Amino acid sequence: MFLLIFEWLNTNLFSQTGLLLGLIAVIGLTLQKKNVAEILEGFVTTVLGVFIFTVGIPIVGSSASLLGNLLKPALGVTGGVIGTSNTVFTGMALGIEYLAARVPICFIVTWFIHVLLVKLIKKLKVVYLTMQNVLSLTSCFYFFFYTVMGYTGLLLDVLSGGFTLLYITLFPMLTYKDSMAVTDGSFALGHFNHMSAWIGGKLSSLFGDSKKSAEDLTLPGWFKNFGGGGLSIAVALPITYIVVWLIIVIGGNAEALTLLTETAGQTNSLIFMFLSAIQFTAGIYILLYGIKMFLGSLVPAFQGVSQKFLPHAAPGVDNVAFYAMAPKSVTITMISYMVGTVLVSIGCIVFKTPIFIVFNLIAAFFESCSVGAIANHKGGWKGCIVTGFVIGVVSTISMAFFTAGMGILEKGVAQINLDPNAYPAAVYYLFRLIFNK
Repeated sequence: MFLLIFEWLNTNLFSQTGLLLGLIAVIGLTLQKKNVAEILEGFVTTVLGVFIFTVGIPIVGSSASLLGNLLKPALGVTGGVIGTSNTVFTGMALGIEYLAARVPICFIVTWFIHVLLVKLIKKLKVVYLTMQNVLSLTSCFYFFFYTVMGYTGLLLDVLSGGFTLLYITLFPMLTYKDSMAVTDGSFALGHFNHMSAWIGGKLSSLFGDSKKSAEDLTLPGWFKNFGGGGLSIAVALPITYIVVWLIIVIGGNAEALTLLTETAGQTNSLIFMFLSAIQFTAGIYILLYGIKMFLGSLVPAFQGVSQKFLPHAAPGVDNVAFYAMAPKSVTITMISYMVGTVLVSIGCIVFKTPIFIVFNLIAAFFESCSVGAIANHKGGWKGCIVTGFVIGVVSTISMAFFTAGMGILEKGVAQINLDPNAYPAAVYYLFRLIFNK
């Protein structure tokens, strides 16, 4: 009966992020003694916002993964690492019969323990609400400890849940002060960007000037478009896609050319690449609109929950929410990030590294949101440039360490940000070094 209850809760509540956040909004608004109409509006707006946000994710993912699929044959690489969505690792873990029943239960218990710790320990001030990341991280550890280390039973559960709990509880505190300063105390960062944002903040303080904000810049000529929210991405992304098109066409690799032609169908391949970049931008617009909707309801509603149960805590939300706080900063950071991650890929070719890492446009935008906003807060536009480049390089390299550390190099997949690559990889290498027979 106990297991059946957990399975039902996971299927119908905890794996449904929109519904879960909607219920949190209902609880918060109820505690604030709002009327029925306001409570219903808060619930619907929160759930709808999350679903709109979710609709944008596959659009962005498919448009960005297109580049990796085309570049691999174009460069003649037979083995490499491509950053992909964290849902891949959730699927891998749940695809194993032994793990399928354990992962959801551990995920639920881990999150409740996290909330309890925030309640009991006043120095912990962030409630991690990006539930899909909690599930993803739990799945990653389950997959490793079960398939690589061979652990089963309670040891497997404790280690997988324990390392997940450690991240979602402690790591948000790395960025708590800076993220609250950026958002005027509205919300904190609760995503896979705490290490990268913290490192970025330190770098930005060293090389930048907080008084010279990127948001105050007046960009010359056509470059002004880069300061216009989603329009900036609509300008930046086509350039990248066209460069990839040139690599394929000039390189003349038959497999890459065939793949490009087949993927484009009846559309001219150059026009197809341009439209794919615009599709990417459309997905980002959808993400931003969804974020604006559910944060507009969730953040005020959470105040009711925090006043009653967690008066000292702030909601930890998706890093995309930080884009609205500093759009020019994020754009500058993203462009610099793209330069860094592309150079890593070029370096793999020049130095003929055993692992080829495909530069990742998904990370370039998503990771730059919180990293860019905090970098600007700490070091202005110069800090954004330095931070974007360094984090782009480090984050891209971390994908190789993640895949090699887990021991699934032949699959060629990794997470897309620094934290979900570097943190699990450190655990993987530690256990393989000390305990693996």
